[in-house]
Amino acid sequence: MKYIGKITLAIIAAGTWWLAFIEDPQPEIVEKSLSHKIDYYLQHFTVLSMTESGIPKQKLRADYLQHFADDDSTELTSPNITMYSIDKPDLHINSETGYISADGELVLLNGKVKIRRESTKENPAMVIDTHNLRVLLTDDFAETDEFVKIVAGKSTIEGTGLRAHFREPINIKILADVRGHHEIK
Repeated sequence: MKYIGKITLAIIAAGTWWLAFIEDPQPEIVEKSLSHKIDYYLQHFTVLSMTESGIPKQKLRADYLQHFADDDSTELTSPNITMYSIDKPDLHINSETGYISADGELVLLNGKVKIRRESTKENPAMVIDTHNLRVLLTDDFAETDEFVKIVAGKSTIEGTGLRAHFREPINIKILADVRGHHEIK
């Protein structure tokens, strides 16, 4: 009887050892995530977007572009966006830096932002100064929550926050703390 306990223990140990070797352990699957590294860059480039009928719609220029593979995002240095209008002066938007979303529809213009439009027979030239502007290119829409100063001819409007549709007819709204000086001819 003394040996039955030892034999049972030896059989259990041998069985455990045998099971450990016949079980094929699954290798640990480690998902390799892409790091936020630049996969390509461009210097001093211009991209022109056109309508379906071949008319220029928007142009993007920048001193430097770097693209990231992990999230398909793009960062820009000194971006300049031109929005074209038929029979109207072009609208120019520039900033210190920028970011383009993976789908290419959202552009974040960071730092100082200047929006310019030349004069027409009916309207004086317009300049908008602000910071950190979000632009939806497909809708010709821009917005910011920062301080805004608009100068059109000899008139000035200042305030906080901006929502602007740049398609004709242009619609610009300052959201808060609005004050201005308007000179009548």
